[in-house]
Amino acid sequence: MGNTQRLGALLCVVVMLLGCQSVRSGLTEEQQTTLPTYDKVQARADERVGAIDRFWATAVVGLRYVDVDGKKRRQQGEGHFQVVKPANVALTIGKLGEIYLLLGCDDDQFWWIERLDEKVAYVGDQNGARDLALRRMGVPVLPTDLLMLADLNAWPAPGSESAGTVIECEREDFDPSQIFAVRFVEPDRIRVVYLTRLAFEPVGVDLISPRGELIARSDLSNFERVLNHIDPLQHQRVPTRITVEVPSAQSRIELTLSRAEISSRRPKPVVFDFSELVRRFRIDTIVRLEDIQREPAP
Repeated sequence: MGNTQRLGALLCVVVMLLGCQSVRSGLTEEQQTTLPTYDKVQARADERVGAIDRFWATAVVGLRYVDVDGKKRRQQGEGHFQVVKPANVALTIGKLGEIYLLLGCDDDQFWWIERLDEKVAYVGDQNGARDLALRRMGVPVLPTDLLMLADLNAWPAPGSESAGTVIECEREDFDPSQIFAVRFVEPDRIRVVYLTRLAFEPVGVDLISPRGELIARSDLSNFERVLNHIDPLQHQRVPTRITVEVPSAQSRIELTLSRAEISSRRPKPVVFDFSELVRRFRIDTIVRLEDIQREPAP
């Protein structure tokens, strides 16, 4: 083959490679520079999570936190992530079928049950629980925060007072040419959901205090369809890889979900019944959050 032919073949290869890269990005120049309307993004979110009012999945959980005594702890195990909206959430962690940590809540209160060095249950009211949980007990996030950080709640309707505002992405670890954001101003926080420009799929969520401080940050990936036994025609999809960072509490949660399903047989009501959980797990001590006087960690 002559030099001219070789050069021509090389140019063809380069053109094909560049073409493949363009196809893989999937974004037109207009998509990279123009923000979609909230109506379009909300409609896609409604298809994805709007009808999820109950949810059950197995979970591999990695947990790093600072406990009530100011000690850094790391836990790894398997359990379940269970939800009955609007406010019933439970995340369990255990090994070999034995639960040793349970984070949960119902309409009125939230709890953290430990079966480690001792059997103790910490419990507090939902109202004002976040500051108590973080400052006095080291709980990484409230159970209901997990719904927001995994973007599993239905989005407000367009035109409503709580509807979000579509904005450019300013999170440092995301590429703004590929990612945009939707900002929700809520009574006790600002929530920012980051989505791909191509498919409007969430890749992360920030929860920010009214003072502008980062409460928690998540990364979301590996979306899979939920098996819906109640309405098989629905096509809900959830992230099966969820990572949550809580800087103020030096905490991190890593969730890998599988076997996600929507059914009438689970979750079972007992997982949201604090009194029954205390009885079944033979908890020795119950501590109200407001009674804890936590010393700051050195």
